[in-house]
Amino acid sequence: MQRLCTRLYTKLCTKLCTKLYTKLYIKLCAKLYTKLCTRLYTRLYTKLCVQRLCTRLYTKLCTKLYTKLYTKLYIRLCTKLYTKLCTKLYEALHEALYMEALHEALREALHEALREALRTEALHEALHKAFVCARDTLLSGPRYIPDSLYTCLCQVYPLYTHR
Repeated sequence: MQRLCTRLYTKLCTKLCTKLYTKLYIKLCAKLYTKLCTRLYTRLYTKLCVQRLCTRLYTKLCTKLYTKLYTKLYIRLCTKLYTKLCTKLYEALHEALYMEALHEALREALHEALREALRTEALHEALHKAFVCARDTLLSGPRYIPDSLYTCLCQVYPLYTHR
């Protein structure tokens, strides 16, 4: 009987201790697990998401937004400035070239008129000298162009040659 009691006692104690141990162990482990997981989750979330991930996302989003806005505004502004500058430059060049063309045409006309006047004056003077030379010499003899007149004419009109 004593053996039997000891066996029963041992079995009952073992079962009771196992049940209590299991219940307490499970409750304690669950509480510890929950606390540890909560703390670990909070720390990881703070470090990874808030500090790193959110910062990266924020940076990427801000960079994309900034790039899009900058590009759109920059293109619009540059297009407007380019158009205005090209228009002003075109107008200034057009006016300058128009004035340059007028200046060139007037210069050419004046040059041509002056050259013609100088040719006429030089021819007149050459003819006058030749006439004076011819008058001073005797006009008896064959009619020909005197050398002095020929020399004067060659200086005025270099295209004429002696035939």
